[in-house]
Amino acid sequence: MRIIIATTYTIPCFSGGWTTPLDLLGTDHSAMYVVRNYPPVTRVMEGVKVVGIGAAGPLKNRWYKLERYKNAIIDRLFARVLRRNFSSFNADFVLCLDPCAGFTARSAGLPYAMRFHSSVDSVLAPVLQSLVDDALFSTACHGTHIEGTTPIPHNQDLSRFTFNNHEAAERAVLLTSINPFREPELFIEGIMLSNNMKGDIVGTGDNVRKIRNMCRKTDGRVRVLDPVPRLKVPDLLSNYQIGVATVKKVPFHYQMKVNAYMASGLFTLAKPWTHISIEAPELVRTFETAEDLAEQLDYVKANWHQTLETRQQARNWAHEHYSVELSRKVFRKVLRQAFS
Repeated sequence: MRIIIATTYTIPCFSGGWTTPLDLLGTDHSAMYVVRNYPPVTRVMEGVKVVGIGAAGPLKNRWYKLERYKNAIIDRLFARVLRRNFSSFNADFVLCLDPCAGFTARSAGLPYAMRFHSSVDSVLAPVLQSLVDDALFSTACHGTHIEGTTPIPHNQDLSRFTFNNHEAAERAVLLTSINPFREPELFIEGIMLSNNMKGDIVGTGDNVRKIRNMCRKTDGRVRVLDPVPRLKVPDLLSNYQIGVATVKKVPFHYQMKVNAYMASGLFTLAKPWTHISIEAPELVRTFETAEDLAEQLDYVKANWHQTLETRQQARNWAHEHYSVELSRKVFRKVLRQAFS
């Protein structure tokens, strides 16, 4: 099928809103992107056409009315660009990655489907329910509960990742969006409390300047590296031995990065509410504080050669439970039901 992926915040080549939809569609479908909050350009990236709408960042509070007016203009432009590309691309439907994109596709009178990444506030639930009701179909990420959606984990193609077995554990990595919810400060503190472990934070976000400044005070032990395109992530992970997954406390949190860590042969350290800690606790070690993280980093470093069997089991577990082929199988069934 020919599918337009409509999204508000996706960063082409880098964010999960780029990686998981394209991995889900694979070679079975043709796709292009229309991205609201992206510069007003049209370009081809990784063989995929991307059309940016050009929404800018928020204005200052004193310009609230102007901000509302600007957003209304952008929303109309978003709908107009969707309609135009739906026709020129000869699309079958629009796959919307967030409610804003969904409402826009619906207002444009286009057949659309929803793909929810996380649970929604109960206040918004009745409004979003109408969005789900009018959609061709709706899917939701693992651990996300929205009535009327089909669970399809946001998996990536793990066949891209090669199992690596280094001689020693010397460097840890945190793949992350750099914001308070992801706790990059905790990673820095844990590294600095450990016995000479080194670490890299790979990503970008609202707090990147603050985190870079913190890292400058670590004498090179912790660095902030720019994110890499999805097809380069396997090469990136081949440089590390330990993968860390930090996140503020929630009942349950699915972190796709963990599956990539395990497929690459890294030993995973995660918060107790991260999916792997709940579903296969024997394959990871958990932490909650910086002191806990430092202790686990030191343990893995001191016992590195004894981790090989666990890391091999973790790789097999990731492929068994989070292969993109599992998601594709469910997606094919959903499409058959929607278009039969």
